[in-house]
This record gives sequence, structure tokens and C-alpha cells, in this order.
Amino acid sequence: MGFRTLRGDSLGVAISGASGAAFLLFGYDNGVFAGIINADSFRSQFGYPSSSMTGTIVAVYNLGCFLGLDLYPRDHPAVYCVYDSASHRGESGDGTIPTWVSETCKATRRGALVAFQLAIVSGGILIAYWLDYGMLYATGQVVWRFPVAFQAVFSIATIGMVHFLPESPRLLYDKGRITEGDEVLCRLKDLPLEHPVLQKERAEIFAAIELEHNQPKMTLRKLLFEESELKLLRRIIIGVSCQCIQQLTGIAVVIGYLPYVAHNEIGLSEHLAQIMGGIGAVIYLLASFPPMYFVERFGRRKCLMGGSAAMTVCWFLLIIFLALGEKKNSKGLLYAGIVMMYIYQIAFAFSWLSVPWIYPPEITPLNIRHVGAAMATSAEWLTAFLVQEVTPIAVTKIGWKYYIVFACVCLVSIPIVYFYFPETSGKSLEEIDMIFSSGSLHHPGSLRSMDEKVISDERDKEEEEKPTVENVEVL
Repeated sequence: MGFRTLRGDSLGVAISGASGAAFLLFGYDNGVFAGIINADSFRSQFGYPSSSMTGTIVAVYNLGCFLGLDLYPRDHPAVYCVYDSASHRGESGDGTIPTWVSETCKATRRGALVAFQLAIVSGGILIAYWLDYGMLYATGQVVWRFPVAFQAVFSIATIGMVHFLPESPRLLYDKGRITEGDEVLCRLKDLPLEHPVLQKERAEIFAAIELEHNQPKMTLRKLLFEESELKLLRRIIIGVSCQCIQQLTGIAVVIGYLPYVAHNEIGLSEHLAQIMGGIGAVIYLLASFPPMYFVERFGRRKCLMGGSAAMTVCWFLLIIFLALGEKKNSKGLLYAGIVMMYIYQIAFAFSWLSVPWIYPPEITPLNIRHVGAAMATSAEWLTAFLVQEVTPIAVTKIGWKYYIVFACVCLVSIPIVYFYFPETSGKSLEEIDMIFSSGSLHHPGSLRSMDEKVISDERDKEEEEKPTVENVEVL
């Protein structure tokens, strides 16, 4: 059976598989340099780079991702192009893939599916760490050249699948391609067009499109200075801040530099430092799967706030262990610091790993969804570049004091989420439009569902139109 004939759950699995291959590449790219930068063959090839240059070598990947982002309306959601050389990497598609998944899955599964994609990111990191470790037993430049070249496998797999899968029906309807949109919607639901369930969702999509099209034509000036009913600027700012906070919690340090920190700050051998990183990757992968359940069960807000609280504790304990370990020259305390990094990874995986990728496509309306997702993702890449660029220098110059920044960000993120992030779990993309237009952004828990609101409004109208007793007597 070819991809073009898939329907229902089988089509959903195929879309998840294609996007999963892209996220596997994403994770691999994030982890591959963690084990390479300590390899002697790599360092000798680049003239034994300083801590500053090491940060640039690792961080430049994020600039390639930023430049590869597509800010324009997409004809196809996830053509994932990767080109890699010894010192320059770039990719495109991470901003559109979560959007594609969000628009082609059921509202009740949306969070779980995107969370699954991010669990696959952890799988890519795991592959990168242990492949790097295995290559330490080789000799020559193959130690680092093979891991860098290996990422092409994931790129080819993604490109091979994505061209045979359908576009989002929401985008097709918005472009006026009604027949194609109906066909894709029928395939996704595995239902005939006249089925009531399909007709209900189709009507909701058209209602949302009409609401968006009735808004004044969007320009940069209007986006920045004019408040529309859909609160577009506010929604973009929330999406951007969500992904900035994700990186400022310090995950890039733990994922990209754990072996580097273990080798240069704690003094472990190159092999043992890489093993420590590999163990962390296994823990990170195992912790990435429960959010597929929790992100819908407990909602986006509770996951984010709970994760931030746990990560705050981990960072402060890590700071204490490293500070005392250096002062007392205690290896035990330094190893306890590594354990805190492992626990931090679990807390991050349960919270800030998946939600920041789910959230921006959810909260931005269809006509600017590609812009909202791309801006949020670009903010992620630029923030990750900043963190990875300064980390080797900061670790060398100030050691554990550097981690105070991440502890403070984790702590401050709790009230930010509480006061500014509405709950979107279980709501259709059209209902989320109504949440923002209602003006009740700060207290989403008090909102009624759209169906309840419509029923209540109709009941109120009927009550108003009923004749009172006094009027009846007069008549």
C-alpha cells in the first residue's frame, strides 16, 4: 500500500513517521557535537580551538537553523533540507513540522503526538552520543567525520516520505482548494464527506477561516501597533517567549556540553565523560515518553509550571554541590552534581521539551500560523546560539556561578506561565481562536467551552424574548 492510499489512523501514523524522522535528525544534530569537541583528532584538525572557538563551532548550527526557517506561506509543510560540512550546518522545516502535525490530528491527540515527536528528538540525541562514544575507539579523522556525515541518513528518510503525504486540510481550504481539502479531511477521518462528525469539523474550520478573513488585512504595522479581535501580536509574543524560555532553562548546556563539563570542570577522562553523557541521553529518552500522557492529562500550564519548579531545585542543588565539591576537593559532591543534571533532564523532558513546540502552532490563527511558528522557532535557535556560544567561556571563567542564570530563569518562568499562558489542552484550533478573542486570557480556567457559550447565549436570548406575566395580562 502506497502513502497516497492511506486513510485514518494509518495516514496519521505515516505523517507521524515522516515528521518523526525530521525530529530524529533534529535530536541527532543537537547531540552529535557533544562527543566530538573533546576528540583529539577533531581538536587537532581545527588547531586546538579555544573555549571561545569551541562555543562557536557548536553554536553555529543554530544560526544555520535560523537562516533555514521559511517565513512565507508553505506549499508543502515539511520539506526538510539539510546540508552539512566540517564546520557549517543548516536545516529547514522545524517550524512547519509541528504546525503540520497540529493541523492534521485530532484535538485530543494533538499534544500527545507532538510530545511523541519530541521524544524522538531524545532518540536522536541518544544515537549521537553513543555513536560518538563508539567512534572514540577508531583512529584518525573518521572519529568525527563519520558522525557528522551520518545525519544524512535521517534527511534522506524524511525527504523520501514527506512528498507523498497530504497537506493540511485547513491550509487547502484557506487557499480555496476546497475539493482537495475535502479529500484530505475524508482521508484523515476515514469518513465520507456527508458524515455528521466530518461536517461538524469542516464547518468549524470554515468558521475560523471566515473569522480570520474578516479581520483587516494583516501588515507589519497592524501586527505591531493595532489590536485586533484575535490578539495576534499577543499570541506571537507568547509563542516566542515560550521557546526562548525553553532554551534559557539551560537545556543546551546539559545536552550539548555535559561531556565537556564532566571532562573540563570535573576532571573525568574523555571516555568516562562521554559515558556520563551517554547515560544522560538514555535517561532523557526514557523521560521523554510519559509527557505523551501528561501533556493532555494535566494540561500545558501545569506541565510547564511543575517542570520549572523541579528544574529550579535541580539547578540550585547542582550549584551547591559543585561549589562545595571544588572547595573541599570532593569527587563525591562533583558526581552528585552530575546526578542533578540527570534529574534536571527528567524534569525538562516532562515539561519544557514538548510543550514549547506544541504551543506556538496551537495559539496562532491559520492566516499567520506559519509566521507564528517560524518566529517562535527562530527565537529558539537564536537563544540556543547565545547559550551555546557563551557556555565554554563561562564554564572556563566562572564555573558553577554560570548556572545561577538558568536557575533564576526557571524560577521566573513559573509566574510568567501562570499569568500569561492560557490552557489549550483538548481544545480545537478554532476554539483557541475564540479564547483569545474573548479577552479572558489570564483566567482560561474560567472559560466555558464554545458549545456551552453558544447554548447559554441562545437560552438568554429566548428568556429575553419571552413575554412577561404583566405583558400577557395587558394583552
